[in-house]
Amino acid sequence: MSEVTEDEENGDYPSSSYAWYVVALLTIGYILSFLDRNILVLLVEPIKADFNLSDTQIGLLMGLAFSIFYATMGIPLGWLADNMKRRTLVAMGMFVWSAATCLSGYTKSFLSLFTARVAIGAGEATLSPCAISLISDMFPEGKRAKAIAVYSCALSIAAAFSFKLGAEILSWANTTDTSEMFLIGGLKPWQIVFVIVGAPGVILSALMMLVREPKRQIKKVEGEKPIKFSRAFSYYKENTGAFLGLSLLVGVMTIIAYSQGFVAAMFERTWGWTASEFGSRNSIGLLLFGPPTVLFSGWLIDRMHSKGVEDAAWKVFKVGFCLMVPLNTIYPLMPNPWIALFVSFSGIIGIATVTAAGVPAILKIIPGKIRAQSIAMYYMIISLCGLLLGPTTVGIISDAFGDPTMLRYAVALVPAVFGSIGLLCLPMINRIYLKQIKKEITL
Repeated sequence: MSEVTEDEENGDYPSSSYAWYVVALLTIGYILSFLDRNILVLLVEPIKADFNLSDTQIGLLMGLAFSIFYATMGIPLGWLADNMKRRTLVAMGMFVWSAATCLSGYTKSFLSLFTARVAIGAGEATLSPCAISLISDMFPEGKRAKAIAVYSCALSIAAAFSFKLGAEILSWANTTDTSEMFLIGGLKPWQIVFVIVGAPGVILSALMMLVREPKRQIKKVEGEKPIKFSRAFSYYKENTGAFLGLSLLVGVMTIIAYSQGFVAAMFERTWGWTASEFGSRNSIGLLLFGPPTVLFSGWLIDRMHSKGVEDAAWKVFKVGFCLMVPLNTIYPLMPNPWIALFVSFSGIIGIATVTAAGVPAILKIIPGKIRAQSIAMYYMIISLCGLLLGPTTVGIISDAFGDPTMLRYAVALVPAVFGSIGLLCLPMINRIYLKQIKKEITL
């Protein structure tokens, strides 16, 4: 029987079952959000052929288009999440990104698809700042990392799900006469994929509107005004080293993760695997290695924290980072596709560990009153790093090579360069973070 904390006895937190129900809804939402943004990975070659695009333009669709609002709108949305009902923001965002994903299936040009991707990013910007804030107000600190890990493991689940589901839908659309079907009649297979994967989010947005807003755990003095942007930014300025250093290291992870948007195309160009074949095979490894690693990392952080290890999340983070860089650098260079796929699965362990440990590590050094907007700032930094530098850099390098079959070297260069910079900076950031964690967090 689990020990009941004083806070739980006083009713400061919702019941455990309801808290986990909300986590489940948010996790499903996170899965759908990543599915909607990541499904493009499987559709690179047919979209490129139909719209006559370069790899650089594909990189812009994966990165710049999505990041315009996803990264920049996170901060004002984080401020709103600190000062209004978070469930409403999440529900509105879910509807916007899901509808935009469906509309991606009806685009007729690079510009229209680019615009739809911008709208997807705008909708998805609402989710994580609100979700982390909600979870933080539903669980005591000693149980928070597990809940955040469950939410974070949605990335791995969604990545696998997007490959598997996308492969199945693509295969079905390629072999079925859909000309008379409602909403998708006359669409090409890649367009049908967008319409189908976008629809469930519209339903989930209605369920989110029924969620009860939890009590905020940071007590405010009667008549106290909301924290202004200027005060929050003053805190970041005064504590730049730890906050920015950790965020940029996680940014290296997102650069590596988003650069893998070209992996399906790499396997097709290098070894002749179709998108459906790669999607089905890759999904297995993502499910076997991604979610278990995230959940184990969250459990380990909570376990270490219960034993008095204040920098538990940071210790786990460093291990994941040191695994992530070399493994994701070498797998595109393997001599055959099966070895490359297996090594890439090992690289998932590093990415998943950094994903699980990043948020608990950042929560340890920020005041509760600016939690949502701080998480928004954190996600803005890592999103700008990943979305702007990850896929776009791969596309530019690939086009510079002038040979489509050399895409594998572009995919390998991104983690090699950015990962090496992160490893060189890690000792300095370690000293700053350990010093910061000993300070009393005030605002």
